[in-house]
Amino acid sequence: MKAPKIITICMAAALLSGCSPDVLPSEPPKGYNSSITLQAEVGTLITDCTQVAEMRLKYEYPELELNISYPDAETSVIEFDRPENWNESTLENLCRNGELTFRKGTDTEVNSEGQTVPTGEIVLQSTDIDKAQTVQMPNEYELTYVVSIKLFDSGRTKFAAATEELAGTSTPIGIWYDDELISAPTVAAPITDGEVVISGNFTLESANELSAAIDSGALPCGLTITDFKIGDDSK
Repeated sequence: MKAPKIITICMAAALLSGCSPDVLPSEPPKGYNSSITLQAEVGTLITDCTQVAEMRLKYEYPELELNISYPDAETSVIEFDRPENWNESTLENLCRNGELTFRKGTDTEVNSEGQTVPTGEIVLQSTDIDKAQTVQMPNEYELTYVVSIKLFDSGRTKFAAATEELAGTSTPIGIWYDDELISAPTVAAPITDGEVVISGNFTLESANELSAAIDSGALPCGLTITDFKIGDDSK
């Protein structure tokens, strides 16, 4: 992963890869040319896990029409027609799991298991975030894509305190997915109203990916792709 680019109140998004699908080829369901079969590590949470996967698909492909069924208590099948702009990383993104945190700084240490982990004080967690979405905002010359984040009251209070402390300093707010740094924007001014805008060199796709990562948060449990058929391609 490329080193994060530090920018003022802005950040360039980077997606994290998670699980690698354990897949078997299948025939497309009747009426659709694509399907993805999911299995939850904890069967009782299959509906909750599938809802997160559905949200992630809809962020990448807003016009996608989905048909979701539950063949058994641990399995779901998402059926659809392959979009023209299908991204091969979509399958990995669906079952990505982890914890999103906003921390003061980007300091790390090596723990007793030899893993490099962040040490900065946590400012925000997924539970502090009400909504994240992609919107367009005008700049001097054109409309650009940005990620708009609305915080719950708990997040607003904590983020206000952190940005008041860090505004005008060289210490960024590190944005982490588990132990991987997504980006590290610096703070030009305090953000006290709970309305955060993340800008950068976003395309619609990259902005949607970041919105989905922030908005959907972590999966309730482990999720595996056991079978898929995407258009004419099966793996």
